[in-house]
Amino acid sequence: MNAPSHFGQHLLSEAINTASRLAAKTGELPDLKTLATELGVEEHLLKQVIFDREHLLVAMADVALQRLLHTITQELARCSSPVDQLEAIAVAYIDWARLYPQEFRLVGEMPAPVFEAHPRLLRYEQSVHELVMKILHRAREEGYLDPDEDLVMLRAMAHTYLYGVITKMLLGDLGRWTPGSTDQDAARAAVCVFNRKMFKPAPSCPNSRTAGTGSQHHLRPV
Repeated sequence: MNAPSHFGQHLLSEAINTASRLAAKTGELPDLKTLATELGVEEHLLKQVIFDREHLLVAMADVALQRLLHTITQELARCSSPVDQLEAIAVAYIDWARLYPQEFRLVGEMPAPVFEAHPRLLRYEQSVHELVMKILHRAREEGYLDPDEDLVMLRAMAHTYLYGVITKMLLGDLGRWTPGSTDQDAARAAVCVFNRKMFKPAPSCPNSRTAGTGSQHHLRPV
């Protein structure tokens, strides 16, 4: 790797981290002039790796979604049943959003045409959607869902619920509904309850309302 290439990669990484920090302060994505000043480099040098604000937004989304997939992979390794796996994905999403709140907000607010114009971002999203769908199919095959369950709609409902819970958590407005809990703990509890309501008991344990949910040992920070 030559020196200019190394410098460019380092500057790109620093630009993404700095933009995230500035966005946390102001609530808005910084312009390139402000970002260059914060980095201590000339704006024309920054534009060699970040072409404009849309490129900056896409670069931040790319890194954030990579981190989300890594977090999901870590959580899934801790459980085996489809019910536990879907709950683990929700918990991973919560932990990721807590660690990267600006990225969660920026990715969620990206206009659909901007997001869909970048194949890498679409692949990250599709990989999660496909994973969830595969787990839902397995849950249906194992009797946790009705044979005629609309899995696409179920996935959409679960995602909408999770997005709302995380948004409330980041606003600091969730814990007050569950006195004695932190916002993060309340968010985790909320997705666990949703998960149990969504699935039927395991066929082998018809009298148990929580069969198949397993222990909650995976509900811990990533």
